[in-house]
Amino acid sequence: MNKKTTLIVFLLYHLVLFPQKNIDPTSEDIQLAKELKKKYLEDDVAILNHVEDISFDFDKKTEQVIVKHNNNQEYINLDSRTKIPLYLFYDEQSTIDRLKVSYRNDKNAGIYFGDEYYNNEELFHTDARVKWTTLKFPLLGYKYNFSYTKTYSDIKYFVNTYFDDTYPILKKTIKVHIPDWLSLDIKEINFDNASITKDSKRDDENGITTYIYTLENSNAIPKEENKPGPTYYRPHLLFLAKSHQKTGEKKTLLNNTGDLYNWYYSLVQQLKDDPETIKEKTLSIIKDSQTEEDKIKAIYYWVQDNIRYIAFEDGIAGFKPDEAQNVYRKKYGDCKGMANLTKQMLKIAGFDARLTWIGTKRIAYDYSLPTIAVDNHMICTVINGDKKYYLDSTEKYNPLNYSAERIQNKQVLIEDGDSYILDKIPLYESTQNLETFVGDFIIEKEELIGKISREYKGESKSHFLYSINNLKTDKREQILEWYIKRDDNNLSIANIDVTDITDRDGDLSLKYNINQKNAVSAFEDELYIDIDYYKEYKNLNLDKRSIDYMFPYKIFEKTAINLEIPTDYKIKELPKDLKIKNDDFEIIFSYKTDGKKIKYEKTIHFKNAKISANAIDAWKGFHYNLKEQYQKQIILTKGK
Repeated sequence: MNKKTTLIVFLLYHLVLFPQKNIDPTSEDIQLAKELKKKYLEDDVAILNHVEDISFDFDKKTEQVIVKHNNNQEYINLDSRTKIPLYLFYDEQSTIDRLKVSYRNDKNAGIYFGDEYYNNEELFHTDARVKWTTLKFPLLGYKYNFSYTKTYSDIKYFVNTYFDDTYPILKKTIKVHIPDWLSLDIKEINFDNASITKDSKRDDENGITTYIYTLENSNAIPKEENKPGPTYYRPHLLFLAKSHQKTGEKKTLLNNTGDLYNWYYSLVQQLKDDPETIKEKTLSIIKDSQTEEDKIKAIYYWVQDNIRYIAFEDGIAGFKPDEAQNVYRKKYGDCKGMANLTKQMLKIAGFDARLTWIGTKRIAYDYSLPTIAVDNHMICTVINGDKKYYLDSTEKYNPLNYSAERIQNKQVLIEDGDSYILDKIPLYESTQNLETFVGDFIIEKEELIGKISREYKGESKSHFLYSINNLKTDKREQILEWYIKRDDNNLSIANIDVTDITDRDGDLSLKYNINQKNAVSAFEDELYIDIDYYKEYKNLNLDKRSIDYMFPYKIFEKTAINLEIPTDYKIKELPKDLKIKNDDFEIIFSYKTDGKKIKYEKTIHFKNAKISANAIDAWKGFHYNLKEQYQKQIILTKGK
């Protein structure tokens, strides 16, 4: 190799190597990543530092307070090779710019971000967009810096910011710069179990007070399913923009509940409902109704049955209902459109019907906080004398005079012209959701042969009806059989009889005959019987759980199985009874006999539709006993 060739190779080597050395992890980075991996065993990436910088300005053209939300995050890889998604949401009220991913040496990594409408199966149309990419970490200890600015064109749409993240955070700082001309309250929520400090500093020259919040050593957001809404457990700041004096005079924003209602109601007043287009249909719906409650019920059920619920969030349409005639014509609508159609039909029928805003149980706030973050749903309220009917037309198969778990005990904001009414949805007892299973069994040729009767009330019935009625009619017999068998070929089902599955008001019953193989084992003169087929909640393992476990509704299940003891057999062993009771759940197993039959009874009761965080330890201890209980068998032996 001549000198010229050697020089070229040398230069090329160093041109490639030096930049690579500047972005590859240092020995210190690798050591830090190893130490963090020991602490965060289930995480592949950590955030070393995250700084949020929140400032406020004024747009003279729109006369709106705007928000600049700057973010800068430093990621480190805790594994040999990792890739993670990065995504940022925005909509018509916000923009994202100054988007950058750089290496540890601050050189731009040239990462491309896609930009598209956000697709969600639950949303028919949304103006939400997402910028996204995949961040690839090739080596242990590899680092990236990620920064961007999100700008809100109207301060009312900037509601909160969270301290924790999908990944563990070593340090996070949130700086909020509030100018003197802006009246802004900051609510500190769920700080109890987080290491957050607060400081402030004053800039008299520019008339700005800065509040500085610092979080250290935060675990990643729990990855468990069936979680409560994030506002219940994640530490965050809630921003309440009260007023501003940027233009010299005081301009109220959302200072109190009345201001929030006035904004909502101003959107309602923009509606151009045309009652004449739905009058004929409304009158035909109620023509056979005998009482006022029958009329309310007929309209409520018609909307449930005939209008498809599809969420629609597009700019101001995310807050403004669609006109009733549009929903009627299209045969679909979001919660606001369905509520408005229900209201307009009821008004035609002569009732005092009103739109009603509500936050479902996913939201921890109530209307004492004047922010659009307080609610996410709309229903219709009928005021008839001293009685209020709360009608959620999105809840198919919900009967009149019953509200779904997700809105029970939640505060509502009812329209009342220039004023408003605050009320609360009733809280229903778990006993109203009773689900019973009664079985009478005999033993034939090592099989359990029996007749089953099951009944459903309340939300256990609504959930059953929703599942069955969403399927094609010609497949219902097969679906019912699958529902009973759970794809278990050891079960044979015959003579299925179910009550009217379109009837919301009556109790639902399901009856059938059953043959169950492999439930009885014979060894010499003894029979070993597994009497409990379903073994509910056997796999509900909460050993790693740190937050509430949520059920769709308050569970109340009762099982009673009568087993006839075969001639020439007697009881050798019955499992012992088992019981646990606390504020969240009560579970009871019992075995009784009169010498001719064995009666097995089981009660499972989740009273509050959850296992709260402070009851998880009790569940962990009980769950071991529960699994043991399900493994125990009844033993019969021949002899007198």
